[in-house]
Amino acid sequence: MIARELLEGIGGYSGLFFFCAVSGIVFPVPEDVALMYAGMRVQAGEAAWLPTGLAALSGVFVRDAIAYGLGRLLGDWVLDHDLVRRFVGADRLDRARGLVDERGARAVLVGRFLVGFRAPVFMACGAARVPFMRFAGWDFLGLLVAVPAAAALGYVFGTPLIDGSFWLLGHLRTTGLLVLALAIAAVLGWMRWTKA
Repeated sequence: MIARELLEGIGGYSGLFFFCAVSGIVFPVPEDVALMYAGMRVQAGEAAWLPTGLAALSGVFVRDAIAYGLGRLLGDWVLDHDLVRRFVGADRLDRARGLVDERGARAVLVGRFLVGFRAPVFMACGAARVPFMRFAGWDFLGLLVAVPAAAALGYVFGTPLIDGSFWLLGHLRTTGLLVLALAIAAVLGWMRWTKA
């Protein structure tokens, strides 16, 4: 798998930043895999926590800002364009738009924890003209939890976790419905919890 070779070829902190900045946009791999791999490198003594965390946080934030900017720049066109709807998934884009319409900038926090749903939520925020500073605040709040957590998983569980992640990515088409069902259940649970 090309994505695995790219991940294993990440060179230093700048490579981690770059991989996180283009994950899910250029490479069809969520940044979580790169973050877990970075945790493995820290555990092996090949990297240090602070620069790893800064490179990862910065890279993921840049990627999120790019998704937001595409939505802001292209507006509803990007969410309604046939090519985008086929590539990202029409249902995913429609759910993201609904979540943003209902929750506004708070949808960013929910989207942060749903693999495969992040970029659509961030594009929908841009298209809905959510102010960038509100978007950035909610995104950064989620990043402060998600980035260290993913790196810590790699630190603790290492290679088996990375191998499992690539296996799941390779079989996502067959397990896609299960992942989608879990994501929908998480969103509905969160929405119910926040209304209470």
